[in-house]
Amino acid sequence: MLTSVPGVGHLHPILPLAKALQARGDDVLWLTAASSCDRLRREGIDAAEAGIEEADGMAEFHRRFPEARDIPAHELPEFMFPRLFVAVRARRMLDDALPIAQAWSPDILICDAAELAGPLIAASLGVPNVTHSFGALLPPSRVAGASDLMAPIWVEQGLEPRPFCGCYDHLYLDIYPPSLQHADFGHVGMTQLVRPEGLATGGEPLPDFVTADAAAPLLYLTLGTVFSSETVLATVVKALSDLAIRAVVTVGPRGDPAALGSQPDNVFVARYIPQQELLPHCTAVISHGGSGTFLAALAAGLPQLCLPQAADQFLNASAAEASGCALAIRPADLSPDAVTQSVTRILDEPEFRERAQRLGEEIASMPDATVVAERIATLVS
Repeated sequence: MLTSVPGVGHLHPILPLAKALQARGDDVLWLTAASSCDRLRREGIDAAEAGIEEADGMAEFHRRFPEARDIPAHELPEFMFPRLFVAVRARRMLDDALPIAQAWSPDILICDAAELAGPLIAASLGVPNVTHSFGALLPPSRVAGASDLMAPIWVEQGLEPRPFCGCYDHLYLDIYPPSLQHADFGHVGMTQLVRPEGLATGGEPLPDFVTADAAAPLLYLTLGTVFSSETVLATVVKALSDLAIRAVVTVGPRGDPAALGSQPDNVFVARYIPQQELLPHCTAVISHGGSGTFLAALAAGLPQLCLPQAADQFLNASAAEASGCALAIRPADLSPDAVTQSVTRILDEPEFRERAQRLGEEIASMPDATVVAERIATLVS
């Protein structure tokens, strides 16, 4: 049984493993919110509805914690993680998922690192749980803060609360390249690397603009599917439109390409294009630094400009800067001039691409989902 919060950024990292487990003959059931269940079923994965929708969870978070709007963006993840994923999400997920789990009787639970009811459900059933990362190992203080809020829920279920919500009691699946990972793993139990794999599913077909035989380098600009800001996109597009490049801009499934207005011939705006189809044509990536886009670009050996907005994006931006594969611009420093200067450096200085390519080779050397699916089976036996 797999559990996750909804949203592309939490489904896509786990989906290759779910398919690998299914391919080896395991029964697989995924519990998540209804809209994500539809997506999983289209991928051939059996899914059951549990927990609240992505947009509903964010709306409830802002209703209950209005002070979040005044917290600086780089400080918000520490405040937001325990409140969104425990105070808002965990109890509803537990109420929906526990009866399903009791009836289905899984041998093992695999839980998204932000889905914090799953380890409790595993403990109540007396089966091991696996925590599947969606990016870098989260700072211990962030998960410990969630554990403080989760402890009363464990007690209500007649269980002794576990440190770090029980996430690291059995096995942690790490999709992050080791050379980028600077967190302390002292509190984490058994760890298994698994290669991050992109998915070419859904979205719009690859436009002719991408495949055209043009000399100008092609840049991909995205702010992901959750934190896409028209204001930030407009600032970056203004800078790119004056450069001797071509740019593909995606505004996200809920965005409107027309909101960015008319664009010059060197800029193409779409809602969502599968990254695995687009990235092989690109020279560099400009993004929010969300783990899905960040790791997919590295796997393709592409240098990046990170514009972190929230969540784990600041962790990725800092890791990318330290590795030399990318530059980053924090929210307070964003301007068309800053973008122009950063993009020019990334395109003109070969060191960025060389370091990105080395990281791409490191990712390629990590064991894939098929190998990891076999190793997980030994944990059950």
